[in-house]
Amino acid sequence: SQRPYPAGGSIYELEIYPVIGHCDGLENGLYHYDPLQHALHKLAGESAEVKTLLQLSWFTGSRQSPPQVCLAITARFQRLQWKYESMAYALILKNVGVLMQTMYLVAADMGLAPCALGGGHSDLFAKAAGLDYYSESTVGEFLLGRPAAE
Repeated sequence: SQRPYPAGGSIYELEIYPVIGHCDGLENGLYHYDPLQHALHKLAGESAEVKTLLQLSWFTGSRQSPPQVCLAITARFQRLQWKYESMAYALILKNVGVLMQTMYLVAADMGLAPCALGGGHSDLFAKAAGLDYYSESTVGEFLLGRPAAE
């Protein structure tokens, strides 16, 4: 699939899972973004795991209030590993940085308050999303919300 950021080999191993704490037009919960259909698919409602994911990202980001949206970024490791073998993980982390930079630029242009986080609770996220931790895990998080009142 074509995506609005560059990626090594145009393989696009990264997936985005919005974790919604408060967003007009969306129920709170965990979603997966499907780039082929340009659609969100709800995976979980406002479960204990989803609430904990939002709380942990709030503490990690040192924000004044809970995040409205946390974009959990995962990597499907085998998409790259078959081709790049020993350098696949390093390439994944570089691609996460490229994606986060793109999201910073877009969020700033939209007047949103972005905050990139380096990781996340991979075990908890895999449980909430119903993923196999060893084939797809979080490699970054990106918080979005309204800017704080000045």
